[in-house]
Amino acid sequence: MIKKLQKKFIAIAMLAIIVVTGSIFGVIIIENYTRTNRQIDGILNLISENDGKIPEYKPRNDELKEIITKETQFSTRYFIIRINHNGEIIETNMQHIAAVSQEEAKQILEDINKDDKDKGFYENYKYQITQNENGYLIVFLDCTNQLNNLEMLINQSLIIIGVGLIIVFIFVSFLSKKALNPIIENMEKQKQFITNAGHELKTPVAVILANVDVMELTSSKENIEWLKSIKNQALRLDSLIKSLLELSNIEEKQLRSNYSIFEINKLIKDEINEFKAIAKEKHISFEAKEDILINADINSIKEVITILLDNALKYTPENGNIKIKTEKQGKNLKIQCLNTIENSKNINIRKLFDRFYRADKSRSKTKEGYGIGLSIAKSIVESHKGKIYAEINKDDMICFTIIFPGIE
Repeated sequence: MIKKLQKKFIAIAMLAIIVVTGSIFGVIIIENYTRTNRQIDGILNLISENDGKIPEYKPRNDELKEIITKETQFSTRYFIIRINHNGEIIETNMQHIAAVSQEEAKQILEDINKDDKDKGFYENYKYQITQNENGYLIVFLDCTNQLNNLEMLINQSLIIIGVGLIIVFIFVSFLSKKALNPIIENMEKQKQFITNAGHELKTPVAVILANVDVMELTSSKENIEWLKSIKNQALRLDSLIKSLLELSNIEEKQLRSNYSIFEINKLIKDEINEFKAIAKEKHISFEAKEDILINADINSIKEVITILLDNALKYTPENGNIKIKTEKQGKNLKIQCLNTIENSKNINIRKLFDRFYRADKSRSKTKEGYGIGLSIAKSIVESHKGKIYAEINKDDMICFTIIFPGIE
């Protein structure tokens, strides 16, 4: 339980840090990309407005004032293509670029004509098409430096974030125990209290039962009914104490040392035969497609099946059905226990495995049990590295599903 709590704490803390860091990283990258794209578009507009040339430097008061300098005219790499209204090339000016030949420029023109766009990217070049009296002017601006800078920013940021998350993970893992110490201490105190109280209560309950047995031998018939009632309540109290102690200590049991390989279907059949005698008007069926071996503590798995069958019998109405199914799911073992229920709307599936939760509160007094059986079943299943969950299917039956890891 403590390790699971620690893992959840680390997972939630890391998730929060990743979400915040990822959001900041996303905002920075989007802002840089938007600003870079805006600057590129500004230069493209400048060239297009000046008939395919960058004009001589003049101080500016617009958004280009920070990127247009005296060197921009000589450092900007671009080329232009002029075509008439028939799509025929009139001019290709390559004097401001060395990486593209006239033949390559013609091929690039053919490729962008297929996209049918006025503006876009072609590899590391961004182009813009403007119409004039003689036809169209197409300006291609080399954006290699800008794109490389943006890529470098992304890569460096990812490396820094990755290293930072590893360092944070180490710190969170190291400090998580200290952060959870108050909760851990409280849980340990609670567990110790339940254990101590349980052991202290066992003795007086045993004495009460022994005294009742003696009194039954010497009492009149009139008092027998009262003694039986006392005995029944004492037995219920004794059963509750045992359940609480088992639930409290189940995580401390060294189940692994008692693991053995056995056939799960045979165990389930034997348990069903035990319950059929008290099933009365309720029909119990078992469905298994094949023999399945499981490596587990046989007594613990038997207890889980007993809890599920006992729970099903309590809440299945007369002439209702109880079904148990087993099958392989990949390498894993899947066990399902289904039973007919009444008032399914009153059942809170999420709370079924909570201690002392009673699904049918209105009738809880008429049903034996204390609402901790499913909690014990869940603890046993999880101690075997398995999962257990409940759902209500379309046939208005409640289905408990257990997934156990298969034999490696």
